[in-house]
Amino acid sequence: MDDPEQLFGKLLLQALSRRLSQSSWLALVHQLTRRIQSSQQSRGEDVDPALAASLAASCLVQHILSQDFIDPLLIEYLQALVYGSATRSGVDPDQGPVTDAITVTLYLLAHVDDATTKVSAIETVSSVIGQGLLMTFQTNAPFKVADPSLLALLQRLFADKEVQDPSSSASVVSPAPSAEPTRGSEVAPAALRFIVSNLRLLALAADASIAAPQNLLAPRAAITVLMNVGSSLLAHVIQSLSTLQASKDKPAADTPLLQQTRSECKAATADVETVLHSMNPAWKDEIALLRSLSSQIGVIHQLAQSLAGSSTASTSQLRGKKAETMQDAQRRATWDHFLDAAATTAADKAPVEPEMALLMHLVVDERAAWSAKLDAIKTLFLARRVAAAPSVTLEKSLTAFYFELLVAAIDACASVVEMPPAFKGAEVYAAIWRNALCGMVPEIVLQLEQWLDVHPDLPLRGQRVEAPHVRFECALRAALLVMAARLDVCETAVSEPAVANGATDATTGAEMDVVGLDTPPSQPIKAWLLRACIEHSLARPEAIADEFPEGHKLASEVQSLAQSLRMDAQLEGLALNTLFETRVPTDDPMELLQRVASDPGTHFSFARQLVVQVHAWLEQHDLESIARWCRALGDDATHGGAMLDTIMLYIDPAELVHPLAGILDHQDLGQTSDEPATLSNIILFVQLLCYRYSVAPSRISRSTSGASGEMEIDDTTGSSEAAGGRPFLASYLASASVCYPLAALGEEERGLVGRWVHALFGNEGISDDLIQASPPTTLLRLAPLLFAQSIGACVHGVIDLETLRGGLSYFLQDLLSFTLPGALAWLLAEIARVPLQPILDVLTEAGLQASVVDVPSSDGTLANGLPRNANSRTVHLEVVALLLDTDACPAIVRHLIARPFDAFVQAVEAGGAATLEVGSETFNMASLKARMEATGVTAQLLSRRNSAWLRALANQTVAQQHASVTAESETITMLCGPDAASSTLDRLMGAQGRGLTAHSVAEQKALATWLCLLAPQANEVHPALMFVERVQLADESNVEATLRTTALVLSLARAAEAVRSHDTSTTSTAEAIFALATSTESNGLRKDSSAADLFDDEPTTPPLPGVNGDAANDSQSNGARAGQSVAALLSSRAFGLTSAQVEDLLARKLVRLEPSTPAIWHSVEAALLDPSELGNDEGKESAHKDAIKTWIEVLRS
Repeated sequence: MDDPEQLFGKLLLQALSRRLSQSSWLALVHQLTRRIQSSQQSRGEDVDPALAASLAASCLVQHILSQDFIDPLLIEYLQALVYGSATRSGVDPDQGPVTDAITVTLYLLAHVDDATTKVSAIETVSSVIGQGLLMTFQTNAPFKVADPSLLALLQRLFADKEVQDPSSSASVVSPAPSAEPTRGSEVAPAALRFIVSNLRLLALAADASIAAPQNLLAPRAAITVLMNVGSSLLAHVIQSLSTLQASKDKPAADTPLLQQTRSECKAATADVETVLHSMNPAWKDEIALLRSLSSQIGVIHQLAQSLAGSSTASTSQLRGKKAETMQDAQRRATWDHFLDAAATTAADKAPVEPEMALLMHLVVDERAAWSAKLDAIKTLFLARRVAAAPSVTLEKSLTAFYFELLVAAIDACASVVEMPPAFKGAEVYAAIWRNALCGMVPEIVLQLEQWLDVHPDLPLRGQRVEAPHVRFECALRAALLVMAARLDVCETAVSEPAVANGATDATTGAEMDVVGLDTPPSQPIKAWLLRACIEHSLARPEAIADEFPEGHKLASEVQSLAQSLRMDAQLEGLALNTLFETRVPTDDPMELLQRVASDPGTHFSFARQLVVQVHAWLEQHDLESIARWCRALGDDATHGGAMLDTIMLYIDPAELVHPLAGILDHQDLGQTSDEPATLSNIILFVQLLCYRYSVAPSRISRSTSGASGEMEIDDTTGSSEAAGGRPFLASYLASASVCYPLAALGEEERGLVGRWVHALFGNEGISDDLIQASPPTTLLRLAPLLFAQSIGACVHGVIDLETLRGGLSYFLQDLLSFTLPGALAWLLAEIARVPLQPILDVLTEAGLQASVVDVPSSDGTLANGLPRNANSRTVHLEVVALLLDTDACPAIVRHLIARPFDAFVQAVEAGGAATLEVGSETFNMASLKARMEATGVTAQLLSRRNSAWLRALANQTVAQQHASVTAESETITMLCGPDAASSTLDRLMGAQGRGLTAHSVAEQKALATWLCLLAPQANEVHPALMFVERVQLADESNVEATLRTTALVLSLARAAEAVRSHDTSTTSTAEAIFALATSTESNGLRKDSSAADLFDDEPTTPPLPGVNGDAANDSQSNGARAGQSVAALLSSRAFGLTSAQVEDLLARKLVRLEPSTPAIWHSVEAALLDPSELGNDEGKESAHKDAIKTWIEVLRS
């Protein structure tokens, strides 16, 4: 039989002459390999299968190196040997790989003498092996250089001084078995020649005779091999020589092998120095690696001298020397984080990872759709799972993730509960967190498990074997053990309320009510949590009693709870959703809210059913039922309750705003038999939703019917806003406090103003005809003008003060109370705008001296009812006192005008409040401030003013990684502080330029999480893309941290893509944009020009909404929701970040760098090339591993 390599050579030539396909070539190679092995075995020889198969690679590499022109078929053949056929199905074994990238690399290095003359061929081979090298070295397990097969092949290829011709001794017979593996003294010369061969390729990067040498792939492959194989191989040689030196059977004094080793050490050291002299000083990482290798070579030389008896160095000193490596220096940030919940003890409380703290902040503090929150949770879990070590099963990953969720939620809840409230009304924040811990966490786990059930094809690297309760019970048991003390804090908190200037409050030290309205301070948090887990089938009662710490006590506490609503449903033979479907329309809203409040496990179902029920009521035009629930939820929120905020944990506030806003677009609004209180309650509540949860006018769109059967409002609308596509509420909120001049009104509305002034202050009162002629939308717009006209009439003596009070008191009744927020906001701002001067001067300037001032009166007052010491603002203040400083004022109104009131207080106190009160009978600033205390609480205010828990949790891991640092991380402070907003990215980039941010792995994870999941998106560019665009890669002091952060962003983006690819339940934003682009309207939908905060005063008067002004510009698109433009859709979080965007942007930045920055290139390879392939099925091409490298080459060519 011919020599094996000759057989492979003949096969290659025949394949090339016949132009065989890649798959045919690969099948023939497999067949020939089996024939060679069978022939050798028939002769009774021990055969190494890997060595036999690798000879095909040897033959192919030699053939490529001998060619001046590279046949593309050769590249396909080499790719097939390393990666298998591109068309293989995974079933045919003859289409799998024959060898690996390391073996091909060894053959390449062994056959390269003069690298400068074979640059094209070397680049061809390097382009094929690059991806395989990354796959090999970026796994979690370190590469094993001590593998006997690798050492045998290394010795075979590099054993002689001159490179051995494999054709002369290409035996596939395994080396004769020895009593021990190949010793370091035997492999040392080959290892050193291997290093020198790599140096030849590395030197190409500085070869002036090559065009654009910095673009070559071969030097990068060489530095990668030196880093991952060379350094470890030399360390293996050092260890073997040290062991040999300490043993009794040392080699002879000066054997040829030791002489050769010393000689090779000198040659290798000289080659290293030569390459170092040619390298650019900016290539710091490469220089550090070569100096490390030089140090290792020096140690080998000293050991060889010692073994030869020519060195006097002591053995103990030689043993103490350790080779430096670049492995630790190039350790990448990763999402992998595993805690073994099953092995956790009470003393094993691990710090909360920053990404988990930010995730808790997202799901509790951020007002987003429940699906968006779930997607964030899925994304983080998937990123962690993909990065997990191979030894960690999917079961363990899920258990660890659940354990971390519980620990983070418990720690956050305890931190909030024990923290003194930042202001009166902030106590509700603790109740929100308790409800999130006991209700939201079990719901998250349940829906995550259901998601995994529905999508078994997710890239999870494993299967779930046990039932969900097995995993969660393990996590829950460990959390109760580790967090026992913190759970006690959650149940009963003793805190001191925040008191200004160190004053002592009368309630200091008292047990504080942190749950909400009329609830005891001590709450059974553990029992609520356990019951929710049991009812979600995540825990078994018998397991809690028998296996949990203090299990029987916990089981008893669960049993002592009042009967749950889910149990009610079971007794009635109903599902929980069906139970709510029957009880929400019939039960008293306040009683049902109180029942739900003490049953956190039902919060999700209740919130979702409430939205469904609102749509059902709208279909039936049952505004009375809607009003009852609006009144109940509004009262709960304005009197310190937590149920409205808890409901908003599970729904986007806009989901309730949209259907309620549609009511204002009905043509017959206010003309039916609805009681005045009905519309008043609804309109005030929808304003409260927009104010409390910062629903900007640009987010408000009209409800339309869809797959879920939601109410379609469009066909019954009659106002111009509805006809034009823009809801009235969106127009109104953008200009609620604007007082339109009479000249800006149409003739009909000017007539209405006159009729209302006459009705308010005349003797006939408000007639039914006037009410029928005045839709609520019209009254909302005209209320500030009615106030202005009335106050002006009083000041100028047309009516007196008592008449004014009597007329404006109508606004405290249900008929008009819904107009108060806008009118009072205008009034409070108007007080600061009116110049402060005596009322007598005002009247004199107006020419009213005779008719108002000089009219005699018994009590000395003016004809308008004001005292003579009154001022120009007295009438305004009397109206404020009439409407705000009274029990008749609805609590919601006070909350809605809290922000204008604060601005009013600041303005008048700056000018002297005491002076302002002179001449006023009823206005009292102290009394007003007392009534307004604890009003105006918003979700954003609660989150920002109570953000200390977030900084504390996010800093836990940073503090552990830097034990010497006692201050908070500046990065964490910027991301999690009370001032975190859209400007945070600007401040982050500024701090990064000063080298102050994201140097630890924990900070990098926090920054990546914030960029991908939390950063506010102020324009059409995703914050993560803005970060990549603005980073300075030329700054070598920050490039490593920057690239690690970018690598983490890429991992999250890939995980999010995998999540989105399996979500078919919602219409993508891209489809909505396409619908806008293909609509019949010429301009699509107009972006809301004003995204101002609710009731913010405006310096100029905007166009009057509802006078056909918007209809000309705003037209309803057939394919997209009203109120949203392409810009709004692009800036929404639904338009998700993709890894391709990050890779493309980063590649563009990299190619713009100066050619003299190879250290940065090396950092890119170490930090960005992720070995994971999310969502890639077997047999499909993957671009994740070398996407950056491919882009760099394309863009720089």
